[in-house]
Amino acid sequence: MQGFIEGLALGFGAAVPIGPVNVLIMSYALVKFRLGLGIGLGAMAVDMGYLFGISFGVLKFSQNELITQILAIFGSIFLFYIAYLTFSGAKNLATQKSGLNGSFWSCFAKGALMNLVNPYIIGFWLSVSGIVALLPSAIMGLAGLFVSIASWVLFLSFIVSRSKKFIGAKAQIAFAYISAILMVGFAIMLIFNTFLKG
Repeated sequence: MQGFIEGLALGFGAAVPIGPVNVLIMSYALVKFRLGLGIGLGAMAVDMGYLFGISFGVLKFSQNELITQILAIFGSIFLFYIAYLTFSGAKNLATQKSGLNGSFWSCFAKGALMNLVNPYIIGFWLSVSGIVALLPSAIMGLAGLFVSIASWVLFLSFIVSRSKKFIGAKAQIAFAYISAILMVGFAIMLIFNTFLKG
């Protein structure tokens, strides 16, 4: 049980901080609950895939500098693309259209791709896998991680989608524009940290 609780705490520590995935969950959840949920579950599926892959030594190639740089380039391009979609979706909110369009599965794919092309996600899970291995029960630790991340995705999507009725159109538009700016910032940080830092 101790391993599960520690995995739970570790998962919440990983999921709660504001990053591109949480910003995207909130942007889409303001349109529909299932769209925000799709983003979060897609990202979580990749997280779990990375963690299991690292645990079995499958992702050792990801520590190669060239692979990291290639992922950073594709990751930043994808973040710029998401920023463009979010910015364009904000204009639709002004006319009370659906804003950010898509199905559950298209959002699932966006969330998955966002984590798939981010080399720092791999680095993060490399460090976490070392911590999980030290827990009293690694299996229970992984279960705790899964439960906490899934709970956070569900909670965030639900709260944001339910708060839509209390948020006016202008506030939703402003949030969409801020989200787009944050995505551009994340893309620039990804390039800077990969190619220019140090």
